Amino acid sequence: MCRHIGYIGNKKNLASILLDHNHSLIEMSYKPKEMKEATLNADGFGIAWLHKKEIESYKSDFPIWNDLNLLPITKSISSTLVIGNVRSATIGENLGYANTHPFKYKNFFFSHNGYIKGFNSNNNKKLLKYLDEDLFSQIKGNTDSEIIFFLILQLLRSTKDIKKSLAKAITLIKKYYTGSMLNFLLGTSDRTGNKILFATKYGNILNAPSLYYKKIKNIGYIISSEKLNDDTSWKEVKNNQLLSVTKKTIRIEKII
Repeated sequence: MCRHIGYIGNKKNLASILLDHNHSLIEMSYKPKEMKEATLNADGFGIAWLHKKEIESYKSDFPIWNDLNLLPITKSISSTLVIGNVRSATIGENLGYANTHPFKYKNFFFSHNGYIKGFNSNNNKKLLKYLDEDLFSQIKGNTDSEIIFFLILQLLRSTKDIKKSLAKAITLIKKYYTGSMLNFLLGTSDRTGNKILFATKYGNILNAPSLYYKKIKNIGYIISSEKLNDDTSWKEVKNNQLLSVTKKTIRIEKII
């Protein structure tokens, strides 16, 4: 399980997006309000952001509250597309830097809040078998989340449509595993600079983790596992919903 935040909009420094809130990403790591599967997110953290046409990241497998470099780094970096994650590892074998979100590949970056029930190294081939060699070779860790990310990218090669790829990935997970929580954040920017942030809330058998979004007037949108403040403009995302978000628009539809 994790908590995560996504942002798309005008260029803002990372601290203002992730940290400068009454209930910030840091507070969600040690005092989450709506997380039912764990009490702490102390197994690492990561931030990824769009810089010009590249995806940059800053990650650690230590708790976010221990990082003395976090505040100066996030105050000095600004972006129009950002994902932040604090992590609670589902099983002990999945600790470590390589398993820390967000994951990135070319012009895509990805965070997963949730897990696949019963997933482990003995049955991960059910999903790995779909991957072409070049994508398979990019996997560095042993989490369900990283495999899901590359499965989505694999499906994108045939669908040419991110929304269809997200739906197909979720359908495959339902086919092979008895329960799952599949809250995703997926950000991307194309060659012409068009940016989009996708978010899912989906639970199969299991209840999906909490998820909210908010429009920041004349600036953009922020999506978060928990409300970052007491503002009444936060809206709760329902189960089986897909959000497609740009700087100025948000579209909400069923995933499958």
